[in-house]
Amino acid sequence: MSKNETFFVRLLSALICMTPLFGEITVGLLSEIDSNGKQKLLHRNTLIPCEPFGVVTLEKMILNGASPQECRSAIEHFYKAHPHDKQFAREHLYLQHSYHYEMIKEGCVLYGNGPESYSEMLLRQGLAVVDPAFKNNEWNGRFQRAQKGAESLKSGLHDTLIRKFCIKEEK
Repeated sequence: MSKNETFFVRLLSALICMTPLFGEITVGLLSEIDSNGKQKLLHRNTLIPCEPFGVVTLEKMILNGASPQECRSAIEHFYKAHPHDKQFAREHLYLQHSYHYEMIKEGCVLYGNGPESYSEMLLRQGLAVVDPAFKNNEWNGRFQRAQKGAESLKSGLHDTLIRKFCIKEEK
């Protein structure tokens, strides 16, 4: 091979090896926190809605509960007794801070605590349950561990009647 051919082959090899380094880094600026179940990120001057994926938050339970009146009442009573849990997103996610996120087909993965997703944080706190319709091998194990931890500690909704009133049990 000539010098020019060798140089071209090495240059091409280096570019191919460096291609993953130029992938899009999805970092968004947290611009709005509507509730524990709804946040908005700003990425490239576009607002991106980001709801916790793979979980059913207390806010979603109010809308889709098995017994809507009892569900709403139980959740409102829970939030009155635990005001910090109602403000969980505002206390653990900070407005105008940058967060890594991923858009997957099931929704938005917001990394709120290093490698731990915001959905896992909600599950660990007992402010959500794993969505029974969610089927993702990569995340199901992590979600189940976080939920079992909250159940064993009786934290959040696992120490109340919210599950009875708000979750439709499949038979």
